[in-house]
Amino acid sequence: LNEKIRRERSIGARNATKHKPLDNRSKHSLSQLRIEMKKRIKFRKLGRTSSHKWAMLRNMVTSLIKHERIVTTTAKAKELKYLADHVITLAKSDNQLSGIRHADKIIREKPVLTKLFQVLGPRYEKREGGYTRILKLSKNRRGDGAEMAVMEYVDRPGELRAARPPTSVQQEIMAQYLKEKIGLEPLAVNDVESLEEDINKLSVDEETDESDEPQSDSREDDSKN
Repeated sequence: LNEKIRRERSIGARNATKHKPLDNRSKHSLSQLRIEMKKRIKFRKLGRTSSHKWAMLRNMVTSLIKHERIVTTTAKAKELKYLADHVITLAKSDNQLSGIRHADKIIREKPVLTKLFQVLGPRYEKREGGYTRILKLSKNRRGDGAEMAVMEYVDRPGELRAARPPTSVQQEIMAQYLKEKIGLEPLAVNDVESLEEDINKLSVDEETDESDEPQSDSREDDSKN
């Protein structure tokens, strides 16, 4: 009899724990396990932890600066583009000492760091962005079928397809062409401001003339009557 009572009590206790309401801690754990939509997530995980991914990107950007052209998967190339453009921006910064310290935390080899500030920085001095280019390959990787791509820096010696020149260089070429063919010289900043003032004065005078014309006609009609 005592054993039967103990069994009934244990069964009742189990049922009570099953239907017990969730406390705050259990609700919080369930909310963490809930699968939600990924929104506004910019970077890719690439199937790695954050430390492994950062180490891989450091190795890749070091190889890219060293050879100026590497072959990798398309997903890795798109992730590498942010870092490859960022190190060029550091090489172009006015405060060279600060840029070297920040780039030294990313690049693993000292000769590659020297090349970044002595070769690539002056090369992209007039270019405001778009230092890298991704070219997708037709054949996927053998084995897993991953999409492959070529990652390279533009304006490098021996490139097959030349990149579009920077905007400042395009403006200089156009100004030189107009000066040689037509004899037109580029206007200075003061000349542009004076020209804008003259245009504004002309527009104001035309508006006043148009507003005066209907008043004169009405006066003539009154005099006739």
